[in-house]
Amino acid sequence: MKTALMAGSRKKRLHLLTTAVFFVAATLILVSPVMAALHGDVNSDGSIDVQDVALTMRHALGLETLNDLQGFLADVNGDGIVNVQDVSQVMQKSLGLIDSFTDAPIPETDLVDDFISAPGLSPGTKMIVVTLAVENQEQYRVFIGSKTLYYSESVEGFLGEVPEDDALIENVIVYKK
Repeated sequence: MKTALMAGSRKKRLHLLTTAVFFVAATLILVSPVMAALHGDVNSDGSIDVQDVALTMRHALGLETLNDLQGFLADVNGDGIVNVQDVSQVMQKSLGLIDSFTDAPIPETDLVDDFISAPGLSPGTKMIVVTLAVENQEQYRVFIGSKTLYYSESVEGFLGEVPEDDALIENVIVYKK
C-alpha cells in the first residue's frame, strides 16, 4: 500500500514538473528571442530622453565614439552618419515635439533561422553565425549585443566575433536595411 502511495506521489510530482516545463517552454516560444531596440534610444534604457540627446550630440561633435549598435540607433534619419540632423530629431522626440522618426528602420522579429556559437579567436569571445529565414539575407543588418555581424556568402549567413557574455540568441537584433 505504501509503495502504491509513493508511486502515486512520484507521478504527481512528475506531472507537476512536466506542467511547469511546458509552461516555461510555451512562455519562451510566445516571447520572441529577438530583441527589439528603439531608434533614438542610444543608451538602450527604454526611453528617448536627454541622455540619448547628449550621447548623439557628443558623437556628432567627435567627443565620443558610439559602439556599432548605438551608432545605428542614433542615425535616426537613416543616412548612414550621425550628425546634427540626427541630434535635432532625437531632441525633438525626447521633448515630445515629434511622434516618430520618418526614415528609421524598424526591428524585425522571428527571422532567426539558425544560431551557431563556437569558441572565438581571442579569450572571452565567441564566433557567431546567424542565418535568417528570408531569401535575401544581405538586405538585413544583424547585431548581437553592441556588435555588428557581417553577411558572409561562404557561410550563407551573418558572421562575427562577439564578447562571450553577449553570445546569446536573446541578444540578436535584426533590421532591414
